Amino acid sequence: MDKKGAKGYWISTSKVVDQKLFSEYVKKVRPWLKEVGGEIFAKDTEPVGKEQTVGANMAVICEFPSMSKAVEAYESTEYQELSIIRNAATQNATFTIMEGMGEAEKLRKAMGK
Repeated sequence: MDKKGAKGYWISTSKVVDQKLFSEYVKKVRPWLKEVGGEIFAKDTEPVGKEQTVGANMAVICEFPSMSKAVEAYESTEYQELSIIRNAATQNATFTIMEGMGEAEKLRKAMGK
């Protein structure tokens, strides 16, 4: 975990079924993300769902300074409380935490190796 220069990412898809409750979640999670060094990297309210994500009307990628920061943020008491709201407002949610490419991998890729 935490390859040099690699960022951590949350990747989530879901079907929002209670827009008012989901808006409450967004209102609370945005400032909290900033506090923990995260930011919304991409968001789509009309994703093309495939396989287990057919019917999703929300897809979000959040970026963190490192994989360990992404895991720490997710496992925090604060986010676990916020996730209760998210889970109540959505159905068929997926949530994955993954590590991006480290500096060495990026260099190899740039060199065609």
